[in-house]
Amino acid sequence: MFDIDGTLTESNHLDDESYLQALSEVFAVSEVSRDWTSYTHVTDACILKEVCQSKLARIPTSREVEVFQQRFLELLVDGAQANGGVNAIPGAFDMLQRLLASDDYQVAFAGGGWTASAIFKLKSAHLPIDNIPYAFSDDDDSREGIMAIAHSRSEIYYNQSFSDVVYIGDGVWDIRSARKLGYAFIGIASDNAAQVLFNEGATDIFPNYNDYESFLLALNKSKGITKGETVS
Repeated sequence: MFDIDGTLTESNHLDDESYLQALSEVFAVSEVSRDWTSYTHVTDACILKEVCQSKLARIPTSREVEVFQQRFLELLVDGAQANGGVNAIPGAFDMLQRLLASDDYQVAFAGGGWTASAIFKLKSAHLPIDNIPYAFSDDDDSREGIMAIAHSRSEIYYNQSFSDVVYIGDGVWDIRSARKLGYAFIGIASDNAAQVLFNEGATDIFPNYNDYESFLLALNKSKGITKGETVS
């Protein structure tokens, strides 16, 4: 089960800047905390609600959320086009293709962004999206809720029950959410971000997916998976 920003796509900076710009344009809100761990849940939906509660003393209306999502997506598209598109994390395309072609694994996406923006980034990075179950911030405000929904949808889609789930993410909120749900975790990070994950208890952390065999070994050992068992 994969996060998107920073895990499959090199889009953290673009996502952050577009989100903050949309807040400024749609709600005339500035000086927003960029310490995402300061929010109850690190998801687009929860952050928007808590920013509006803090700055406007109310939650956004459904129409305001719709307008915000549209402007946010437009800014993402403009930013991506200005930089030649969104880049995939090195090795991500090959890694996903190999997992999807294998009988031993099933793949799902579960990220804190909204569906439209997440799908745009995956498409812009030329990563596979067809026939992969997913859940995003449209489905739940909390990352744990998003991951649980992706898990449930995977069991329905693949017509299998998954007792072993490995979540792959780049943020400290990813490993914390995985731990709450009893999922194993693999980190995609380098330098200070990798150290943060290590300090949180992550034992397998990779800067990218270029060493597929090492990634696969970590995936298999995360829950003691043996050939023929399935992970989503």
